[in-house]
Amino acid sequence: MYKIGEIAKQAGVTTRTLRYYEQLGLLSPSEVSTKGYRYYNDNSLNIITRIRSLQHVGLSLDEIKDVIGLYFKQKKQVEAKEKTLNYLHVHLNEIEQKIKLLHKAKAELKEQIQTTQQRLSQLAEKGQKNGGSKS
Repeated sequence: MYKIGEIAKQAGVTTRTLRYYEQLGLLSPSEVSTKGYRYYNDNSLNIITRIRSLQHVGLSLDEIKDVIGLYFKQKKQVEAKEKTLNYLHVHLNEIEQKIKLLHKAKAELKEQIQTTQQRLSQLAEKGQKNGGSKS
């Protein structure tokens, strides 16, 4: 059994994060002492690791809540993976759309830079032809 600080350190999260996961219903302590201390087991560490992994690939905590309980129930693992796969496809499509928009914005910025540089060069040439800058 791990105290909340110990498991937080092992999982690379803060105790505040674990309490937040608990508040959202993503994680429950394995045991709570009469003094209110939270204790967690190795399965809790697996759950925290899975939550973090799913967050890193773009799932929201609401989406994770939808699938996390299923991951650790033998009969529901296929359902969990199918739901997760669906969420991942949705996020992949969103990222691909963002990439397209970013490529478009990049092209527009390059065009603006080129146009601005050309105008600046033209102004500089005009200034030289007119005898330099006026004081």
